[in-house]
Amino acid sequence: MAVLDYTERTAVEHGRLLAHTRRAGQPRGPHDLIIASHAAETGRTICSLDAHAKFSDLPGVDALAP
Repeated sequence: MAVLDYTERTAVEHGRLLAHTRRAGQPRGPHDLIIASHAAETGRTICSLDAHAKFSDLPGVDALAP
């Protein structure tokens, strides 16, 4: 399993998603946003059983959820 670095590009995606969640009034956990940022940055799909994370509601994030 690879561990992804938190790069400048990750930070840009993180900021974009954080701004979106704040504008929408739907705060998310900081770790959930980092996971989503990496997925958006690398074009990966998030597969999660955490329905509360609502990854698929985030723009630019591809996610599969229960």
